[in-house]
Amino acid sequence: MTVEALSSFEAKWALAHPELPLALRFASASQRPLISALACLGHEIAHAALRIDEPEVASTKLHWWSEELAALPAGGSRHPLTGVLAGHAPTRSLGAGTWSALVEAAMALREAGPASTLEELLARYRAFDLPLARAEAAILERIDIDATAQAMSLSRALHETIRLREALAGSGLPLPLDLLARHGLSRAELGRTHAERDAALREHFGVLASALDASDHRRLSALTAITVHVGGRRARRAARARDPLSMVARDLDRLPLSSAWAGWRAARRLQAGA
Repeated sequence: MTVEALSSFEAKWALAHPELPLALRFASASQRPLISALACLGHEIAHAALRIDEPEVASTKLHWWSEELAALPAGGSRHPLTGVLAGHAPTRSLGAGTWSALVEAAMALREAGPASTLEELLARYRAFDLPLARAEAAILERIDIDATAQAMSLSRALHETIRLREALAGSGLPLPLDLLARHGLSRAELGRTHAERDAALREHFGVLASALDASDHRRLSALTAITVHVGGRRARRAARARDPLSMVARDLDRLPLSSAWAGWRAARRLQAGA
């Protein structure tokens, strides 16, 4: 895969995930394309699961990814992103089970109804993020797989909540039903700004902020550490805002200066084996 081809995927996802180009600055020359390819692969599959409205289109894409990832351990990949990963012996040696679990979890996310509780919602995201964490550990062997999967799942819950309007335009619901019940809300009422919806969102953002802050940050990659750092800040601001959805959606293409510190510190910890 050429540098230009990989850069095109990075550029595609950088606006929605500006932490990626920043995190790549802390990667070694040999790790950089692998980290980038895995992150972009995760975004591509998550997009098919959660963003494509047409069921047949989404199903076709996910089944194609299933075939593509099944061929990765044998080096038979056709896609540029999987080609990069297939060229790295540790990711290639993960075996088909890790990759099939990723696509199966994506399909389950696509087909699942609303989650009853936040715990159920996070468990669904974790099923998707755990294979990605295992693949990342094949690139950065010192990361904590469980802590990474937890951090990624919380970050995904925040990411999907920020895009509540997009989810509601389709069939998704990134909020648990017990939260809606506590605030006397229906799915239809989430589409407009009003006091009850904003109170529910403040509660949800507050819970996510606390969970992100309490998560184990000691052995995360620079990418995951930056994502958690930025997500925690955004969730805390939204939890205090009069209009939490508008607040959390501001400047999504920008990162606070402290993000660089979070990434540098995470990279140094992994280098030191801490």
